[in-house]
Amino acid sequence: MKGTPLRRTLYLSLVGLLLAAQAVAAPRYGTRETALELAEVLDKGVYRNRLITSTFIRSIGKDQYFIKVVLDNGSEQDWNMDRIRQLSRTEAVVLKNNGALLFPSEETNAFVVLDKGRFAQLALQSKVYVKEYRSSDLLGGQKINFAVHRFNLVELLNLVPGSDELGYRHHYLFDLENGQRERLSYLDAYRALERGGLISDPLSVSPVLRAPYRLREIKPHPLQQPPGEPVGHFAVEMVFDRPVELEPGHFPFQFFERPTRRGSPATDFIVEITAPNAVMPEPVGSIDSLEFLRKIHVVADPRNPLRLLLRATITPEVMDAPPEVEIRGESVVVTFTKRVDQSIADERSLQEGELRFRQERLLHRMLTEEEIDRRRIYRARMMSGLKQRDLALKAGSFENRVDILEAALVEFQEAALHASSDLELQDALRGRNAVTSRLPAMIIDHVAQAVRRGRVEDLTGGRGLLEKAALMTRDQSLLQEIRKLLEHPSLN
Repeated sequence: MKGTPLRRTLYLSLVGLLLAAQAVAAPRYGTRETALELAEVLDKGVYRNRLITSTFIRSIGKDQYFIKVVLDNGSEQDWNMDRIRQLSRTEAVVLKNNGALLFPSEETNAFVVLDKGRFAQLALQSKVYVKEYRSSDLLGGQKINFAVHRFNLVELLNLVPGSDELGYRHHYLFDLENGQRERLSYLDAYRALERGGLISDPLSVSPVLRAPYRLREIKPHPLQQPPGEPVGHFAVEMVFDRPVELEPGHFPFQFFERPTRRGSPATDFIVEITAPNAVMPEPVGSIDSLEFLRKIHVVADPRNPLRLLLRATITPEVMDAPPEVEIRGESVVVTFTKRVDQSIADERSLQEGELRFRQERLLHRMLTEEEIDRRRIYRARMMSGLKQRDLALKAGSFENRVDILEAALVEFQEAALHASSDLELQDALRGRNAVTSRLPAMIIDHVAQAVRRGRVEDLTGGRGLLEKAALMTRDQSLLQEIRKLLEHPSLN
């Protein structure tokens, strides 16, 4: 195919999209092996508040099987693979032992089961979340280790859940130390377990990102042409506040066409380099032109709060090679190749809660010794946490209230680790969240009053308390109050 490299790239991208749209969907009926495995998984689960008492497989032809499901009211239903896939996405079926049935691909009937209890246990203990970017993201296939601030449930934070690329609803959430939030569906959770993405020991992986990189400036590197060589190189350097621990692959580029102004038929070609885990606290100066690049500037990614986009207008006819990215200490250097004979032209150019409770009773009517022990520990920890939270209200001294609430926090955390159902996990995390939202404000108020009184004995340990409160909250107004108090002379 003739044309510029950029136009060829756009054409091939369009072809790829058309081929993807024509991809063959998974068969409506499963193989005998798949049907048998699914029947076993579905048996003794719950379908819309009815226990599945038994399952059988039936055939409509050679290697085409569906599943006959018998419910506890005696009714029978025939489920083909399309039907089961739909039920898994709408969460109309809950598996025994608190499992979630998932289909990772639209093209096959292969399925997996998420052990929600195991995931919650590991997530609660995780200090690092290894994020693997989806194929739909420009960073698709890349992995970055992020430090975890807190694991939570989307529902408890009153957030709109959203869904993943296959339609599975988001249930889990990681608040990361760099300020971003990662929402996970059951399928995302399964993938995280499979790739070892929940890490309790932060020293076992490197690097671990705890704060965003702050962009300070962008600098031009003029064209360098070795004597006798037909091509030269020039670069744009992004300078951050500290050494960059990411790899060149974490800074992907793309080309796209954009109208010069609204309603205009004329368009510009744009080259854009993505910088993840990065922010721009203050606007940085732009570069008017550099060889065949014009209007070089950095903007925040409107879809991803902790990403920056280095953009430039480009003349596509001169783009013979993709840019190369190099990490140099605190800088990310993007190098472009240029043919020397193009220099002149280039410049121009609540019901749910009840349902869960009833499902819970059906799914756990037969408990193993291990499950019984697990539930016993859960109940004991929850009762202890609730009791201590109530005792804190009656504590005589501030120090006693803090100690009791910290003890309650430990109990709720342990209860969550021993939860055996969604309902139990939700209750335990609700108790934990209540303490972690109450304690920082209480500490700030106590220290602020002590500062106003000015009595030395009242300020003892105040700095340590404030630092402890800072670790518990992500509320920016509370963190600002803590910073102001820590600057007070009486606490230094």
